[in-house]
Amino acid sequence: MKLRTGILLLTAALLLPRAAVAALTASGPTPAASTIIILDASFSMHEQIKGEAKIDIAKRAVRELVESLPADVRLGLVAYGHRKGSDCSDIELLIPPDRLDKRAFVAAVEGLKPRGMTPLTAALEFTALSLDYTTKPANIILVSDGVETCGKDPCAMAAKLKAAGANLVIHTVGFDLSARDAKSIRCIANATGGQFLQAKDAASLKDALAVVVAEAVMLPPPAPPSPPKPVAAAVTAPPPPPPVVIPVTLKVPPAVVAGTTFSVEWTGPNKAGDTITIVPKGTPDDDDGNLAYTQQGTPLQLTALLDPGDAEVRYVAGRSHAVLARAPLKIKAAVEATLDAVPEAAAGSVVKVTWKGPNNEGDFITIVLKTTRDADYERSVPTRDGSPSAIATPMETGEGEIRYLSGQNNRVLARRPIKILPPHIVLAAADEGVAGSVVSITWEGPNYPDDYITIVAKTVPDGQRGGFAYTLKGSPSAVTAPAEAGDCEIRYMTGWGHKVLARRSIKIVAGLVTLNAPDKGVAGSEVAIVWTGPNNENDFITVVPKATPDGSRESFAWTQSGSPAQVTAPGELGAAEIRYIAGIDNKVLGRRPITVVAATITLRAPARAPAGTPVSIEWTGPNNMNDTIAIVPQGAPDGTSGRYAWTAAGSPANIDPPDEPGPYEVRYISGQNDRVLAHVPLAIGAAGTELLLPSPAVTLSAPASTVPDDP
Repeated sequence: MKLRTGILLLTAALLLPRAAVAALTASGPTPAASTIIILDASFSMHEQIKGEAKIDIAKRAVRELVESLPADVRLGLVAYGHRKGSDCSDIELLIPPDRLDKRAFVAAVEGLKPRGMTPLTAALEFTALSLDYTTKPANIILVSDGVETCGKDPCAMAAKLKAAGANLVIHTVGFDLSARDAKSIRCIANATGGQFLQAKDAASLKDALAVVVAEAVMLPPPAPPSPPKPVAAAVTAPPPPPPVVIPVTLKVPPAVVAGTTFSVEWTGPNKAGDTITIVPKGTPDDDDGNLAYTQQGTPLQLTALLDPGDAEVRYVAGRSHAVLARAPLKIKAAVEATLDAVPEAAAGSVVKVTWKGPNNEGDFITIVLKTTRDADYERSVPTRDGSPSAIATPMETGEGEIRYLSGQNNRVLARRPIKILPPHIVLAAADEGVAGSVVSITWEGPNYPDDYITIVAKTVPDGQRGGFAYTLKGSPSAVTAPAEAGDCEIRYMTGWGHKVLARRSIKIVAGLVTLNAPDKGVAGSEVAIVWTGPNNENDFITVVPKATPDGSRESFAWTQSGSPAQVTAPGELGAAEIRYIAGIDNKVLGRRPITVVAATITLRAPARAPAGTPVSIEWTGPNNMNDTIAIVPQGAPDGTSGRYAWTAAGSPANIDPPDEPGPYEVRYISGQNDRVLAHVPLAIGAAGTELLLPSPAVTLSAPASTVPDDP
């Protein structure tokens, strides 16, 4: 819904004010100023202009602005009204002013959602302080779609800031403002020597931003003084030619239909901020109507006013806002809008509406409760799609209205009553379900697009969902129950707005889980686990060290693979747990202790061997997946692979020794975590040398100290 209270604030400190440039650059280049963009995320930014939300128009304009800026601009971001509904202190520096990161900046802007108030005065002060405006140059570009809503005076604040910071200039852009509200924003610019511009839609907002950003381009440092030239004989220079005066003219049709687009040919100075506008005849010169910027060229397109009668097209100077030319224009009445539809319909259902109307750009049809403010609406269909229009009714029941709205100011051009009835919905299911299991739910209901059925605890707020199934898949729906036992509800939810249309109680009970396995398991070896449990989709069984947080897993087996489950024990020795974990939310439904012990491993290898001759190594051990026998330099850290053979190839393992003579080790290495489970020394001699004595075989078992005492 829309409240005309929001303000879009774009703050850009991009350059030195022109008056201060000469003084500050007399001894060197002009220093680069930091930039802060303050984006209004107050609730009124939900309002739409020609079918597009103001916040989306503003985001696109800021995105295009940011993408056009040079990479050396120091740019930050401030937003207000984006976190709380009614808090005048909701102002946040999202990105400190620094070298522009365009991707991060745009992502921050796109993430804003309009929620709160418009603390315009506080936002101006907050931004100025963030820019250290009393010691550094700063320009502020303020784009507002409303007025201060926190009881303060932004114009007085602008004057106060200007007095404390001589190099502060605030330019203001009125975004879809009434003539009265525009004056309350224009005074901010007037107080600081800035420029005031108006914007009525996406195109004019983009043009207005381009104008004020051009004002904020860094001026180059002044050229050094030229050396004195030799004195020459006096020569009388010819007088300069007279300045070229560009006449200001307007050529418009004698009459146009209300709300339609028409062409205006013009000539004029085409200075920054100059506009062509259309207003009712007799409107004060400082008021703006529908407008377009002259920088678009000639002819340009204007949208006629909605009210029939005498109007005036004006050429308005951007800086002084003086009217430089005017031309009369007659506004003729548009086609009268009419609506025809059924007298009543169920909440959330789709109604066919036959209509007639002007069908101007941005016109649309909507259905709302009768108490809804005229300019407000939720779902709508543009008239450009033709008649009849298919429109969804509100989710609330009661007296409603079908409305034809103009894309210009969302004015209601026609309305027709319609009664909104409760939808017919039936939910049928068992009175109890097992935690984490799939519950079959038979239902009858409207089956609107994106409607769904969910099961949640009774305490879960409306609008949230657990396991769910879309109604478009038909009845019955298969929905996964919550993993925790307790009193729950089956809810029929709308895809639009996530409203609860019907609910039914269901008791969720804990599923019986048993886990049977040996009291001990060898590190890295498979443990056979016989289990019973709910066996819901994605449930699994894992073996982890006892201190492992619930929900975490190492090696695991899906329960749907059957019982017993074969799960590899962790490599860490000591107390561990077998856990049955629900796939829906990783909750532990059952657990059983197990002790992980070291494997008994033997290695038989020669004490010495020549380089270039394979070494035969006999071994016994767990022979787990990816276990290896390796020859590595003596003292090498765990994880060093060296020359190796897979234990899966069987004993003995024949391994080519390293080429370099020296002290080495034969290691048995776990494939689970690269841990060294056993090792014996091996000396490698030079290739071709004859061993003086045959080397006795060396046998090593895993040290007893690595096996924990029985619990």
